[in-house]
Amino acid sequence: MVLVLPGIADNLQSLEAGGIGRAIREEWPDADVALIEMTIGYYKDGRAMPELHEIVRAAREKGYRQVWIVGASLGGMGALLYDATFPCEVDGIVLLAPFLGDRRVLDEVRKAGGLSHWQAPPAATPGPDNWQSQMWRRAKAWSSHPGGDQRVWLAYGDRDKFAPNMALLTPAVPPKHVITGPGIHEWTSWTPLASQVFADIDRETMSRDVGACSAP
Repeated sequence: MVLVLPGIADNLQSLEAGGIGRAIREEWPDADVALIEMTIGYYKDGRAMPELHEIVRAAREKGYRQVWIVGASLGGMGALLYDATFPCEVDGIVLLAPFLGDRRVLDEVRKAGGLSHWQAPPAATPGPDNWQSQMWRRAKAWSSHPGGDQRVWLAYGDRDKFAPNMALLTPAVPPKHVITGPGIHEWTSWTPLASQVFADIDRETMSRDVGACSAP
């Protein structure tokens, strides 16, 4: 099962029009793809993570061997935040030009000298006042794996408005799992990049047990 989370300006219709479901199925014909209309309101009122967790749990109960989350922009933030809130619950995470927080937090990571030198706060349940620091805390946990967390893929276009921030996250992602190409901050770029990601995910990755993940 592959769950796709939308960007900030998306709804179900724009997700369908962007072709992401078709692109994933072309590379993984045996996968079921669910487009999740988890818009900004779900994050603002605190429903996003609990409701996404219920979707993941339901997929497990139906017998899906693996559950992956794909998120673009706001949805990429949501995918990272989900793994911060419920560590190791999913087998794969594909981040398409994710929103990584406001300038204050990004500058804090930069000024520290990058993710490896940044001092993460103590573990806590992400909420309105701490979600950004807890999200980055999870990214730092990903980076503790030699070469980055093997479950995670990152893809973005060279002219994406968030491209300058992606280098802060790359220590958490295996180098071979970072995919770049021509493009901007839209599905016209994200869908081809996602196709490349799912084409590159090999049989070894598909057969890996989620137990390889480390909780914070």
